[in-house]
Amino acid sequence: MRLSKLALCIASVSLPVMAQTNSSEQPQLTTTLDAVTVTATRTEKTVLDSSQAVNVISSESIENILATTIFDSLLAVPNVTSTGGPRSGGQKFSVRGFNDAEDVLVSIDGAIQTFEKYRMGSFFSDAELYRTVSIKRGPSTVLHGGGALGGVVEMELKDASDFLAPDQTAGAKIKLGHHGNNNENNGSIYAYARPTESLDILAAYVKRQSDDFELSNGETLDNSAIEAESVLLKGEYYLTESSLVGLSYSQTEDAQRTEFNTTDPGAWGTVYRTVKQSVTNLNYEFNPVNNPYIDLAVRFGNTQSHVTETDGKGMLEDYIGVESHYEYNINTLDIMNTSALGMHALTYGVQYSNKERVGEKLSYPCVNLDSQTYQCLAYATQLQTTEMTSQPGGEQKRLGIYIQDEFNWQDITLTGGVRYEEYKSKATDMFAAQFADQDTDVEHSHLVPAITASYQLLPQLTIFASYQEGFRAPLLDEIYDQYGNRNPNLALDIESSRNKEIGMSYQTRNVFSGNDSLTGRVIYFDTQVDEEIQSNTNSVTNPAPSPRYHNSGSNDRDGFELEVNYAHVIGYLNFSYSEVSGDDQDGQPLWYLPADSAAITAGLNFFDSTLRTGISIQNKASRDVLAYDSTTATYQPTKHDSYTLFGINASWDINEQWNARLAVDNLFDQEYQVMAGTGGAIGDYGVGRNIKTQVSFKF
Repeated sequence: MRLSKLALCIASVSLPVMAQTNSSEQPQLTTTLDAVTVTATRTEKTVLDSSQAVNVISSESIENILATTIFDSLLAVPNVTSTGGPRSGGQKFSVRGFNDAEDVLVSIDGAIQTFEKYRMGSFFSDAELYRTVSIKRGPSTVLHGGGALGGVVEMELKDASDFLAPDQTAGAKIKLGHHGNNNENNGSIYAYARPTESLDILAAYVKRQSDDFELSNGETLDNSAIEAESVLLKGEYYLTESSLVGLSYSQTEDAQRTEFNTTDPGAWGTVYRTVKQSVTNLNYEFNPVNNPYIDLAVRFGNTQSHVTETDGKGMLEDYIGVESHYEYNINTLDIMNTSALGMHALTYGVQYSNKERVGEKLSYPCVNLDSQTYQCLAYATQLQTTEMTSQPGGEQKRLGIYIQDEFNWQDITLTGGVRYEEYKSKATDMFAAQFADQDTDVEHSHLVPAITASYQLLPQLTIFASYQEGFRAPLLDEIYDQYGNRNPNLALDIESSRNKEIGMSYQTRNVFSGNDSLTGRVIYFDTQVDEEIQSNTNSVTNPAPSPRYHNSGSNDRDGFELEVNYAHVIGYLNFSYSEVSGDDQDGQPLWYLPADSAAITAGLNFFDSTLRTGISIQNKASRDVLAYDSTTATYQPTKHDSYTLFGINASWDINEQWNARLAVDNLFDQEYQVMAGTGGAIGDYGVGRNIKTQVSFKF
């Protein structure tokens, strides 16, 4: 157990202070920890009542800071951040230090989405499209499936009910904004209607266009301009009072010349890159009145993520060829029902997904390669389509069944569940033809349990503990990789984890007046990862043609998370603190883990809340990292300096139709560097001061 002195001090001081407050049954204001979520248990309850490490980011929080991406809004969530640089398409979610796309399960209205490509991010959609972002820290495999070693990020798209007034049948909202740092002009338009009592319709369009970012060290981040468009179409129809069907389509497309490497510093060359990500969802819900046995939800989703690269410059010209194309096409089917049986809430279901991965290059093959400079001296005269050996295609099917029982008895809640999941991975026909003497179809299966116990020690205070196992099956590119003329590894095994947590939550009303609320939560966790799948391209320790990927690693990490939130009719004050540390199988530190972090967000309301103001303060402690030293051509321990960032925001409801917003990121233009996306080393300098404005009109 590795808790810093600061963590122990905060815990010992804050929790007793909270325990001295008084409770009241009168309805009062709520804090962010009172938000309703279904991420942790798939049954509706507040974040605190779930007894899990869950946070919900609302559309209001996203709009307050005029966020461009979801990553901009992660400030106050403990042990959740992004890795990668500020370039478009260069960021990934990092949850408790799990920062690979395969370790954090991401979904949009239930449709699984992922994208794995060397030196690129994994999520590209515009923040404007979402009403909530729910984040579960720690494994959530029983309910959500393999690939949730670090956690789950569930995003919910906006719908017409987010805009329509109680008696309104149709309307529109227009937003126009500007970001000063990169001279970004952005705008959005929403059209929404309720033509009948049974039908809601929403259509939205968002566009952003900018120049390059200015970094906090005063330099310009070349090839970081944005040119993106997003659309959202969504409708819900109530078949009866107890059932509805919904259909939605969202798409984000970004196209411009950019660095091939969008996640780390370094000269790799540039490409013209087009990124297109779309999600289609069809859902059905049935919850008959006075029938405790049926609360049915059926979701079908299709996610398509396509990246096309052309016109490579620099060292990547031969690697890109005439055109390189990468894509993921994922179908998801999720059927879930909850039955209330006395003191039991039984949730059970089946999930199926089919993921197709494509990696192809159209090029003139090199027929004369200079082995000293790796420059091609002569090319063939005919274009040829080949598969990317480092981005192999294929298909992976997943089928999971699960059951969970939530048992409530007096002040005790026990939640236990189990999940069985199997994977079938299939190579492309072109790959299989190269290994005709081997069975290239690979199967995996795994069974995982989870249990959580909570006890309401006092009306205001609840203590809880949980044990959850997680796992992920090998990726297609890990199984079929042939980069550097290496053999594939058809014998790769499943990577698994064990996560233990203990914590307590506190909530009370009428602390200092009759119009305030105080909530708090503290969690300690310990996560062990076994059979970790690692890449080794070292010609000495793993000479070719040995496979690149092996189940050769393990690690153990633990950490501490604290949240205290206060809300009053005149404003709010939120504080969060988190830390995580760990070692690998050789006793070496996990260099890629994020720095200890503390964040404060606060706000005041004026003139009956027509004017709302806010401030944010985020401190990142220094951390030890392993960085590449170009002078010695080796990796050496070094220090990633600490930094503190300030931000402010304001929103003014001029009247019922007009609103004006202001947000300033990095208010004092603090020089700092972000965490890189590959290996977690020191990344690019962060963005300098950015003054953002927006005016909106609705009718």
